[in-house]
Amino acid sequence: MAMAQGFTREEVQQIINDVDNCPLVDEKTRALLCLAEKTTRHAYKVTADDIRHLEALGCNQEEIFEAIAVTALFNFMDRMADALGAPVENFQDMMESMGT
Repeated sequence: MAMAQGFTREEVQQIINDVDNCPLVDEKTRALLCLAEKTTRHAYKVTADDIRHLEALGCNQEEIFEAIAVTALFNFMDRMADALGAPVENFQDMMESMGT
């Protein structure tokens, strides 16, 4: 997805390696990525304070909802693929060949 926004593989890896200190990511995006990680790892720990923090950074309700919905959808798809044994080899190459 990040590559569809113009990031290179190296830049995506830089973000993944250290999102907290990566100059490629602004504060609002960083907070949304942290929400996505928290939703993935400990969804039950997402609190009203988390949402207020995002709002203070300029996120509106639609952006927050979208971040949570996309995270949940990708988690669902990943678990379905894992449970069904769907192959993921060369997925990034396949996405690039589709122009995304």
